[in-house]
Amino acid sequence: MIIKHYLRLRPLVALSFLLFCSAHLFAADSQEVRILVDDDYPSYSYIENGKVKGIYIDFIRQVSRELAPNYHIRFLPLPWKRALMLVEQGKELAILPPYKHPETRPFISHYSEKIGLEEVVVLCHKNVRLVDYFSQNKNSKPLSLGINAGYILLNDKYSKAVKQGTILLESNKSTEHNVEKLLKRRIDCYINDKTSTLLVLKDALAQYDMPNNADFIVMETISSQSAHIGFSKEYVKHFTDFESFLAELNNAIKQISNQQRTTDSVEQ
Repeated sequence: MIIKHYLRLRPLVALSFLLFCSAHLFAADSQEVRILVDDDYPSYSYIENGKVKGIYIDFIRQVSRELAPNYHIRFLPLPWKRALMLVEQGKELAILPPYKHPETRPFISHYSEKIGLEEVVVLCHKNVRLVDYFSQNKNSKPLSLGINAGYILLNDKYSKAVKQGTILLESNKSTEHNVEKLLKRRIDCYINDKTSTLLVLKDALAQYDMPNNADFIVMETISSQSAHIGFSKEYVKHFTDFESFLAELNNAIKQISNQQRTTDSVEQ
């Protein structure tokens, strides 16, 4: 009886063995693609309870599922300036989510399809007369403008004012650090994406038990910027069939974007 029972089990054992082998072959054939992501850019990309989260993270996770079984995307959250340095040195392949700045970031040779559109604004204390700092008459004290370390956000008007000395650019680690300095009046204004800035401001006001954001005004919108995955010029030289991977990635991004637009239109 035992022998007969074993003989009946043999096909099941063989099938289990084949499935086990197939799973390992699948894992071996799937190429991991590591992407450095901003660790402090809510609500797009940030760390919460030790896990990387955000709008862009969720989007690229969907993209990663479309790339299977050929590729699997893994995120490595880092401070933005450090992530840029590693990409510039050719030590890492990709970074998310830079804007397109080919002249100022020549070390990024390729960009993915657009994964988002951001509105860059200047948030100031309500008593700041921003227009004064763009006039020919130099103020006695320059405007202190906070910006995240490694970010490239200034348009020509602001760049000119920085060169003239009427605006003093102050680089800080993150949105949280800049907003905190804004609340403590250590900087006059802060420049960044509108969604991220107002979200962090709201949380900070609650933390400091301040009733509302009436003391702060979005003075102006200076640009709209598309966000992408950027790829290291040096690293892609050693990435086998990079162009094929990029084509698959872009197709998946466009597919997910189209699905989201369709869902949004149906919900409306």
